[in-house]
Amino acid sequence: MASTMERDLVRRLARAISPGTPIETCSGQRAIDDEDALIDRVAAQPSGSSCLRIWENRNCLVTTRPVARRAGFAEAADASARSGWPVHVRSSGGSTVIHRPGILNITLAVAAGNQPVQPDASYQGLIRLLQDALGKLYIDATVGPVEGSYCDGSYNLCLNRRKIAGTASRIVRRQGQTAYICHASIAVYGSPERDIALIRKFERELGLRHRYAIDSHTTLVNMMEAIVA
Repeated sequence: MASTMERDLVRRLARAISPGTPIETCSGQRAIDDEDALIDRVAAQPSGSSCLRIWENRNCLVTTRPVARRAGFAEAADASARSGWPVHVRSSGGSTVIHRPGILNITLAVAAGNQPVQPDASYQGLIRLLQDALGKLYIDATVGPVEGSYCDGSYNLCLNRRKIAGTASRIVRRQGQTAYICHASIAVYGSPERDIALIRKFERELGLRHRYAIDSHTTLVNMMEAIVA
């Protein structure tokens, strides 16, 4: 059960990101599918338009289409669901991640006109937005890979060389123009140790043996408590 302080930090972070954007409380695969609907919606708008979504999902694992095609996926997903963590599939790349209360998801969708968008460029707007928001909470986040983290990437948000948020992007052609979404999942509170254990168990059911280090991840609450101490 989250404390009042933990839930207040989620709300403070959401307001710092976008004061007028409410936090959506979402559930399961529909929350993931709404990302695809968002990119279609923004693609129908004039070039330069954007949409921002801030949301939390119920307890689940979210994996990729290549993982979902692996032998034994249905059995591994069923085992995870029986333990209270259903498995859903997203369109973007990377590897399996956790969604749960305490992980704040932020999605930025952009209509980019006729010009192509390079993958690296698709991250820049959301990264700047999140670094500015964290700065309002007196948190200085850096960007880069973190060895031993799950779903590692070049555009992780990091605090003291530990991953606080992962990111992913997807670029498409819709309505005669380029459109893209960039997504981040920020760990505000909760247990990274449990998150890693759940992902590791699911992946091992599929014969995947990624090496994850518990100290590669942290949460905003953990870092703020360390600052106060």
